[in-house]
Amino acid sequence: MKRNLAILVFLILAAVIVFQATTQEKSMDASEYVLMGNKMGMQGNIPEAIEAFKKALNINLNHIPAYLGLGTAYGNSGRYKEAIAVFKEGIQLNPGHESVPQMQINIASIADNMKDGETAVQYAKKALQTYTDQGDYAGVALTGQKLKQFDTIYSETKETEKEPDNR
Repeated sequence: MKRNLAILVFLILAAVIVFQATTQEKSMDASEYVLMGNKMGMQGNIPEAIEAFKKALNINLNHIPAYLGLGTAYGNSGRYKEAIAVFKEGIQLNPGHESVPQMQINIASIADNMKDGETAVQYAKKALQTYTDQGDYAGVALTGQKLKQFDTIYSETKETEKEPDNR
């Protein structure tokens, strides 16, 4: 009888251990999901990257790098309006975060892809100011070059639109 009871207790404990091992997934924090999303994105697996960034935001809605990653993944998949909305949400949530100027220049680049020169120039200027405020002079230099490109492209476009056709 004692032997049967010992075997029964052993089997119950073994079953509990096996059950816990199979149902318990290592819990990840928002930063780990962002790292996973970045890895998936670099491997070209954009849908998986998007899911990882969304999981990060489900864990912590204030995790700004998740907004940067999700917006970038949306942009890389051609979902421009969603990308811009996510970037703007992250910027509004924490305007002083170090990732804000990158989100601003990403909005400018997406606007350029959409041939929206006004928004491209507007957000490049915002990024330039934010990089300046943060003392990131490498960011200032790169954004200044981008802004100059946008100014050149879109000022030529405006001049072409203003010129009458003299044929």
